[in-house]
Amino acid sequence: MKKSIFLLALVIVFSSCNNTQKIAEITPNEIPSGNYEIKSIQGEPVYKLSFDVDTSENKISGKTNCNSYSGTFSLTNNKIEIGPLSATEMYCEENVMKVEHSLFEAFSNAKTFVYDNNMFVLSSETGIVLRAFRIVKK
Repeated sequence: MKKSIFLLALVIVFSSCNNTQKIAEITPNEIPSGNYEIKSIQGEPVYKLSFDVDTSENKISGKTNCNSYSGTFSLTNNKIEIGPLSATEMYCEENVMKVEHSLFEAFSNAKTFVYDNNMFVLSSETGIVLRAFRIVKK
């Protein structure tokens, strides 16, 4: 009897040491919530731009180097529709405004998406309009 209790205690101790967390699997037609760092818009590299995705409310939001914006999105298979977006209306330097305009245009022209290995790619009917990487906090 003591041997059985001892073996049972060992099983409990060792099974509690194997505390594996289940990682949510993302299917190819889903985008996980989180913060995404934009790498390029219309093929042009950009720096220090990001946006947030909240899939529980189908919302997208962010801040350019000038204005804040937010809006909704809908997903059907690998198709995406973003917008309309609302944004603050501050005026900034011309080059900053160009990047902002390109970003809003990329979001509004996006028709399909691919999410794979933390990379998020939006495409329009004419090609890739935005590349971003999901920032994974450890």
